[in-house]
Amino acid sequence: MNLSEIWTGIIIPLLVGPIFIYIKTVYDNYTKNKREHKLELYNLQCNNLKSSLNTFYWPFYIKLLCIDKLNYKIPLKNDYEYISDDEEDEDEINPADNDNVVINMTGVVSDDLVLDKDTIRLMENDINVLFKEALTILENNMYMVKMSESLNENLIDFIKFCKIRSIIHENSVNKKYNIKYFDVIDNTKDVIKLLKTDLDVLQNDYNKLIDKGP
Repeated sequence: MNLSEIWTGIIIPLLVGPIFIYIKTVYDNYTKNKREHKLELYNLQCNNLKSSLNTFYWPFYIKLLCIDKLNYKIPLKNDYEYISDDEEDEDEINPADNDNVVINMTGVVSDDLVLDKDTIRLMENDINVLFKEALTILENNMYMVKMSESLNENLIDFIKFCKIRSIIHENSVNKKYNIKYFDVIDNTKDVIKLLKTDLDVLQNDYNKLIDKGP
């Protein structure tokens, strides 16, 4: 066996083999790390979207829908207060002074439905619980709101509305002041509309991500 045969038959394979194995190992590690990194990013994105949807957007949205459907109102005497004990008009009804109050669900005195004060208090308790639960969800997860500036602004107004309505006993037979007197409005419907827009975008992104896979 001459020298050239030794090089080509023995030495070169001994040198090339380990180099080839090393290169393949490096490449395999690179592709593995790339796949793992891609999977980590995918899981992170999925978890973030899922957390936002399950923790904030869907619970808060459903709670607001319930509030919107059960938003009972008591008729007002004027722009600022109910009929007081020492000033009662014959044509109007004071919820605090009557065992039965004639109202409808829009808060207008009507002949359609007669509600006693106990029933009104039950209605009041239902709506207050919903507002309290919605406010808790919002205050604990406000950091998840990252889509719309308009939504952020309306959510701040909604928090203010929730705080004031609890102070003046909104939806209560004991209510005296009109909430508008405090420069606060019920913007629940606006929040629902804006929230639904962002919710649709996030839910669509999450569905596409799941369908596509990592």
